[in-house]
This record gives sequence, C-alpha cells and structure tokens, in this order.
Amino acid sequence: MIDGDDDVRCGRDHRFAKHGGYLDFSQELDKGGTTERTFSSFGYEWNAFDEVRGEDERFAEIYFRDLDLDSLNSKIGLDAGCGKGRFTRLLAAHLAMEVALDGSSAVEAAARNLGEYSNVTVVQSDLRNAPFARESFDFISSLGVLHHLDDPYDGFRRLSSFLAPKGQILLYLYSRPAQIGVRSIALRVATMLRMVTVRFPHKFLKRLSTPIGGLLYWSFVIPGRWGERRGVDALARLPMDTYRDKPFRSLVLDTFDRLSAPVEYRYVWKELEQWFSDTGLIVDAARDETGWFILAHKP
Repeated sequence: MIDGDDDVRCGRDHRFAKHGGYLDFSQELDKGGTTERTFSSFGYEWNAFDEVRGEDERFAEIYFRDLDLDSLNSKIGLDAGCGKGRFTRLLAAHLAMEVALDGSSAVEAAARNLGEYSNVTVVQSDLRNAPFARESFDFISSLGVLHHLDDPYDGFRRLSSFLAPKGQILLYLYSRPAQIGVRSIALRVATMLRMVTVRFPHKFLKRLSTPIGGLLYWSFVIPGRWGERRGVDALARLPMDTYRDKPFRSLVLDTFDRLSAPVEYRYVWKELEQWFSDTGLIVDAARDETGWFILAHKP
C-alpha cells in the first residue's frame, strides 16, 4: 500500500520510505564476492548507459513476441533485474501495478526513467532475497538476468515462488549452440576475452567497447546485412543478425555488457526444460534466437 508520494506500508503496517525514487531493501555484500562484483558491474553499466533509446521498443518486439500484452491488463507485475527500466516502461503501459526490482545501483537510473509512471514502484534488492510474499505477482519478467547469477537455477526457483496461480513468467537466458560453427567459435573467443576484461576498470572497458563493437559490426553485422539483402546465404547466416536493423550504439552497449559481467551461463533446451518440470510450470513458448525466450505459466 502506498501512502502519499514517499512511503510504502505493508499489510502488517510496516512503513518503508522512498529515497532517490526507490525503496532500498539491499543487504550488505561480501566485498569482492561474485554478487558484489556483479552488482557493481551492472550498476555502473545502467547508470553509464542510462538513456531511454528508440531501439528499446524494437528489442522489446523480440522479447515480447510470444506474450499477449493485452492479457496483462489489471494484473500486478514484477520486472526482476530491471536495469535502467527500459522494458519495465513498456510493460507498465499494460499492467495495473508493477515492481521494478534490481539488486544494483541501476535502480537510480530506473527511478529516473520510471518516475512518470505512477503504477511502478522501484525496489533495490537481490531477487533471491526480495521482500515479497509467495504468489504475489500475476506476471513476472526477468530478461537477461538469471544467467549472471552464481546459481541461476536457485534464482529461477525463487522467482517462481513469487508467481501466483495462473500467472505467467517471461524469461530471456543466453543459449549456446549444440554444434560447432561460427557462433560457437565466436562465443569461445568472447569467453576467453572476458577472462581478461572483467578485471578492467569499468570506465576503461566502456571506452574499449567502442572499438571492439566496431570490429564485430564490420566483421559480422555489415556482411550479414549485405548477404541478407542480396540473398547470399553464407553471409546471411552470420551471427549477430539482431543488430542488422539497430544503431551501432546498441552493439557498443551489449559489448560492454558481455565483457564486464563476472558470471555468464549458457544453455541448451534440455537443461532448461528440467527447470520448468521441477517447479511445475507449464511452458507455453520457447524459442532460441541466439538466446532463449521462454514464456510459461503456473497452473
């Protein structure tokens, strides 16, 4: 329950004050531990790349393709790992109420970008220790988040516990190719590069992401776009096709994202299928487009 503009009161009459536009339920982290380093990385990222961009809606079309947005009307939602709130904004237009949750200082950027939405509350908390009751939400989205946890399955189980009966959950998780090819080789190279870049200061890595992104753009995106338009299958099948209709700055952002995160897991469907079986969730749609987009519901 919200009292005025600044306070939130729970059912037991505990009051929590907003500051900086968000509620702070963060906990002290082990210095230098995986979670602390992950939150530091994404906190820097989303405050450094905090602007709302036109291409966010085009990315959302990919993320939300299997979701009937109109079905969210009058429902309560959770965007777990909201970052700067770029997709929270689009979901808020359909949901009755929404919580934008992030464990990092990205909540500062989210609060700035979501301030105009009276139906959104920004909360800082690790999703594994979030201050929510079981089965609190009709809809949960977690896009590009779980694969950065030290135990992604544990995070998934925790999120699933927040989902109400008949509620829907939408996930995006990194995939890995089942067979050796251009993409699998590129991912191996990126993994080796990350072993070095995660040690770089964030400001330096942000600057470095532009030339690295440029190399990827001219090596894969431009030839792939050319091949797609001219029917040259060998080029059209090149990876990174998502960026062919996006501005270069999107690739720079994602280059920083991939090279700065301390932890990264990738999955084939057989591994993820077990997650849903274990938690009793029913998968409605699952597709791999250089990442798993999965929509499921709780019976």
